[in-house]
Amino acid sequence: MIRIAICDDDFQMAEQIENLLDSFQQKHAEEIEADIFYSGEKLREEIKQNCAYEIMLMDIEMKGLNGVDVGHILRADKNNDLVQLIYISSHEKYHMQLFDVQPSGFISKPIQPDLFERKLVSAIQKIKRRSRDKRRRLLPLQQKGSEFLIPFKDIIYLESNGRKIILHTRTEQIEYYSTLNKENEKLFGDEFIRTHQSYIINFYHVKHITSKKIVLLNGLELPISERYVASVKKSYLTFRGNLIG
Repeated sequence: MIRIAICDDDFQMAEQIENLLDSFQQKHAEEIEADIFYSGEKLREEIKQNCAYEIMLMDIEMKGLNGVDVGHILRADKNNDLVQLIYISSHEKYHMQLFDVQPSGFISKPIQPDLFERKLVSAIQKIKRRSRDKRRRLLPLQQKGSEFLIPFKDIIYLESNGRKIILHTRTEQIEYYSTLNKENEKLFGDEFIRTHQSYIINFYHVKHITSKKIVLLNGLELPISERYVASVKKSYLTFRGNLIG
């Protein structure tokens, strides 16, 4: 389900956009739920309460609060950074003002259905791709017959203790049956590294590294096995380089 907000103070234009969404939904077998807002003020209140929309199709020049101002209100909350904002307007003079609100598209009025379709396809593809990436950046684990998903960013390090793994996160320690080899296969990207027979650490939680130990941001010190020293240092340099570049 893709939730879309239409915002335009022209009733006929809002209805045309809604009809284009209906045609798009039938052609692409895409499940879409759309709500119409006939003023920037109405959409502003919805955004402030809870922005549940993944795409916004918005006019720029409206009576009262215009589309640029609504865009700034939307982007003021970092939780709305991923909302795909597409402006539909007969006024192209606002291009520079739109820069700060990071629109993902602009459609001129009168609307060309083919262009509308292409812009919407692109926006939906971005939403689905980000959704897949977000799910992938979760570590699945089994505990007492239930599956849990732990965000990579919350993981500080994994520790092997016999047949169990102790997962250390920002807020808790979770014990479950597995091996570091199995868990290492589930982790991807350049932030996780095996440092010892008993440890996998997340570089995002590292304060500094010496030839024999890793000091974490929380002050904890973990050993580095001699066999892992070279790979740990090389991987850490790559990680830091990617952050800068």
